[in-house]
Amino acid sequence: MEVHPDLSMTVDPSNTTALHTAATQGHIEIVKFLLEAGSSLATIAKSNGKTALHSAARNGHLEVVKALVEKEPGVAIRTDKKGQTALHMAVKGQNLEVVEALIKADPSTINMIDNKGNTPLHIATRKARAQ
Repeated sequence: MEVHPDLSMTVDPSNTTALHTAATQGHIEIVKFLLEAGSSLATIAKSNGKTALHSAARNGHLEVVKALVEKEPGVAIRTDKKGQTALHMAVKGQNLEVVEALIKADPSTINMIDNKGNTPLHIATRKARAQ
């Protein structure tokens, strides 16, 4: 990567980057390495509109979520093609700390509605997440 830093920007047919894959799988050291190579990687969305933050949040990878929002704070309000933020994704999972980290990163996301008119709270109640 040091010899060819542009390799970190390569994508597959669905626009998935190495950062998306590392974030989805919770590989924090790789995520940090890639973010140091270029924090703009955090803003690249897959063809479905999801960023690496969406994937990390859905899979409950707290340290990855923190690293992504620290390096690129604006990514917390990015929406996918369904109009959902990473917070919408996080409430579908089991990690309350991820939800709290995303709210702390940008409190406005708690009131953002998706294409069906759902806030993260609506989704959390449907998933029976009391916290």
